[in-house]
Amino acid sequence: MPSMRIGSPVFFNNIPFEIEERQILREMRIPRKSFLKELDEPGLANQIRKAIDEGYRLIRGKGVYRTLALTGQEDQKVLTRESSTLFVGEKMVKLLRYCDYASLLVATIGPDLETRVDQLAADEPAYAFFLERVGAWMADYMGILVDRAIEKEAKRFGYGRTFRFGVGYGDWPLSRQAEVMELTQAQRIGVSLTESFIMIPRLSVSAVIGWERTLDVPDKKKTATKKDNEEENEDEA
Repeated sequence: MPSMRIGSPVFFNNIPFEIEERQILREMRIPRKSFLKELDEPGLANQIRKAIDEGYRLIRGKGVYRTLALTGQEDQKVLTRESSTLFVGEKMVKLLRYCDYASLLVATIGPDLETRVDQLAADEPAYAFFLERVGAWMADYMGILVDRAIEKEAKRFGYGRTFRFGVGYGDWPLSRQAEVMELTQAQRIGVSLTESFIMIPRLSVSAVIGWERTLDVPDKKKTATKKDNEEENEDEA
């Protein structure tokens, strides 16, 4: 059996991608539509198509994950050899209670699209909004692809996985971003933090996924689907 990659970051560069019209329409809160041709407003469809086409030119997907061995719990903390302050809060303890490992992930589309959005904001605010919504979904898309790599790795060693829990959701403090960035060496994919712990580029995502001992998890608790992940994060936001 191949050895488990514990403690060393795994990097992804130039992640291939496809921008799906259905997902962009969902990101823009346009319900019950899967394709731009279904929109009743041709002008709106053309603007969104333009934003998607520009997204292909501007997005440079990158990601990283690092898996940590969990060593125990105390109070409202889950401990690792690397840190006793990273995984804190009641919801984090609940998330990782059946886990032996946890993977931190960071993913980004790079700075070019948001730079373009900022350039357009004053003169073309509507189009800038469409372009930023394209970027927002695609940042999450990059996170999903790294998520899938973590899930595949966990399955190789007989583990299930928890849902993806974002930094700053629930009672996991946004200030924990600093440790996530340091432990994943996120600067190597171009991600840094502001003084208020906001990621730069802002169209980036960070999260943790636990590796669950499947035999210990109650039958009613199933591995989360992407839909479950989104609903959980929306509830915590």
